[in-house]
Amino acid sequence: MLRNDAPQDMASYVREHRRQTGNPAVKENGMTLRQSRSFLGAVAQARSQAEKPFPFMVEAAGRESLTDYIASAKPMIERLLVEHGAILFRGFAVSEATDFSAALAQLEPNILTYTERSSPRTAVAEKVYTSTDHPAHQKIAMHSEQSYTLNWPCLISFFCRKKAASGGNTPIADNRKILSALSEPLRSKFLEYGVMYRRVYTPGLGIDWRTAFQTEDKATVEAFCESRGISLTWEDDDRLRTTQLRSAFQKHPVTGELVWFNHALFFHVTSLEPGLAEALIDAVGLQNVPTNTCFGNGEAFSADDLALLRGAVDEATVEFDWQGGDILLLDNMLSQHGRDSFTGEREVLTLMAGPYADRAAPLRAPHQG
Repeated sequence: MLRNDAPQDMASYVREHRRQTGNPAVKENGMTLRQSRSFLGAVAQARSQAEKPFPFMVEAAGRESLTDYIASAKPMIERLLVEHGAILFRGFAVSEATDFSAALAQLEPNILTYTERSSPRTAVAEKVYTSTDHPAHQKIAMHSEQSYTLNWPCLISFFCRKKAASGGNTPIADNRKILSALSEPLRSKFLEYGVMYRRVYTPGLGIDWRTAFQTEDKATVEAFCESRGISLTWEDDDRLRTTQLRSAFQKHPVTGELVWFNHALFFHVTSLEPGLAEALIDAVGLQNVPTNTCFGNGEAFSADDLALLRGAVDEATVEFDWQGGDILLLDNMLSQHGRDSFTGEREVLTLMAGPYADRAAPLRAPHQG
């Protein structure tokens, strides 16, 4: 499984290293997934989620305008989104990126520019992007968009302009279910320490700092990082190293519930496709992999921690088959998304809206600056 931030050329980078050094291919990680059945009293609201449709489907009777429908049904849509975490609009008259953005602007007019990037995307219209530019054969792991930042989008939406010949679904996972499946000791540890994110922007390996921060100016990067509590170090060969401490949980701006919201698993080096993580570490060293995570006190996640996290995510993940013209709307704090590998042409667009900072102040991890 490949994370959303993994570079298109990472596998070729490792293959070239093997060719030069003569190292054989590494074995796949053999950790056994262990799933916790412990349901915590603090997250009892998840108990009824199993009976709720996920995603909730709204199907047009005819080729109705989605823009008009959302404008007329906004309170109901907002209620359904908080209750279910995901809504699938099907059969509406949506064919272009501008139709997509106009419809979602009825629900949340503050559509965002993609900043502090971790995935390659191409803009196709104002603030509308390709969902990802990663190659078709790569699978993208589950995540909530930009949960490593201090001002993430509360909403994220996807528009299937053209479904793939095979595969290419957008799996989704319920963060309430994920949280309810975590053991109390692990949950408490994340509450106490938060998550430390370490990123290394190396030319030719993953996203470089110019792409991530959308600038050529180092001073602009420094100002951005300072304003968001990100420590940075410029190194030789145009490499940038950053570290940021974040809470593993956030409060939902509507319900007030504490939700599981982080990139702890997604950015962890072992979330690369099987065999690639060890090969990459061998090639550049653990300290130089593009992304990695640990507890906020610097303690590494154990194999059991990672297995429990993966088991909880897998148990909460569901899939549906895209149809051309579908619009998937996610509460980004209640749901995660990913991407299956595919064949043929696939056109799925995305937009992000509703900055959290406009609604509430983010929770900070202990000792976070």
